[in-house]
Amino acid sequence: GTYAITGGLGGLGLRAATWLLEAGSRRVVLASRNGLVPRDHPTAGKRFDSVCVAASIVKCDVSSPKDTHSLISGAGSTLSLTGVLHAAGVGDRGLLVGLAALRVEWMFASKAIAARHIHSALAAMLLEVQLLFSSVGAGLGNVGQANYAAGNASLDTLALSRRAHGTPVCAVQWPLVGGAGMGAEAAR
Repeated sequence: GTYAITGGLGGLGLRAATWLLEAGSRRVVLASRNGLVPRDHPTAGKRFDSVCVAASIVKCDVSSPKDTHSLISGAGSTLSLTGVLHAAGVGDRGLLVGLAALRVEWMFASKAIAARHIHSALAAMLLEVQLLFSSVGAGLGNVGQANYAAGNASLDTLALSRRAHGTPVCAVQWPLVGGAGMGAEAAR
């Protein structure tokens, strides 16, 4: 089917796109805030080159309800939308005592708030797959990641709530993934 991946040009988004295409997906839409693949990352460029033939790129800031609704309606316009994988997010480091509201809002925008926009855009649609990319940091509480943990816990809670209402959605608490996502920076 057709899948939309938010954060699609990040390391985890590109890995998910590769997997979907190898599994026989007809179309993958890679949504990215700026629409640019991070070529400076050693594996992202190679992975992008391998999926760019079958995937399309859409510039979309999922923290914007307008952009998110356009993505969802546009991704399903030519072929029916089968699923959405929400892999967008940003990392932040800092101790709780130094955490300002602006930093929490900034971190929540691409992860938790965007998930709510996706939920709203999908309200009238029944998809086979909705996957929210959370982190084990939601439960482990690494030092200096209070707002990151809270943002991921929001995804987990949203998935539980939507499942309780009969929507097929799952939040996966990914551990550190070497060479992809925010884990790539930690491995450098």
